[in-house]
Amino acid sequence: MSPPERSVLSDEFKTLFDAEFAYVCRSLQRLGVRHGDVLDVAQELFVTVHERFVDFDRARAVRPWLFSFSLKFASNYRRLARNKAVEIDTDTLGARPSNMEARDLVLRALVDLDFDRRIVLVMHDLEGFAAPEIAAITLAPLNTVYSRLRLARADFRAAVARLEEGDRGRT
Repeated sequence: MSPPERSVLSDEFKTLFDAEFAYVCRSLQRLGVRHGDVLDVAQELFVTVHERFVDFDRARAVRPWLFSFSLKFASNYRRLARNKAVEIDTDTLGARPSNMEARDLVLRALVDLDFDRRIVLVMHDLEGFAAPEIAAITLAPLNTVYSRLRLARADFRAAVARLEEGDRGRT
């Protein structure tokens, strides 16, 4: 009986993992994965990325490809009943104490957004994707992407205002 075959990680994949792990974790958290679960979800995501790495077109940018995985994994995570009540933990990866309040406010406001709008807002305004890239990744028509972005920005501003008002009421 021979030992089970082990998958060997290429140097190229190791480099990708080291360079983009923090980016994937940030993306997952912005898409609603709780801080306490981000590392586990990111690990599962990179297992899938490794399995599909041979199919990746090296001529294309890697972040949109990784974000598409993040989107699928965050969507699956949010569907699980145990993850319905999302609680934001502001002890985020790479956060500096001086940015903690602003980061907390952004994450709390993002939780209030409809998921389809949240995806577009995170991709466009936080990750810097162009609308046509978002349309390609999400398989949404380009005009729908623009509409969701416009609505998401309005929803986000309203959520921030509500949260700031609520925070002032507590002090």
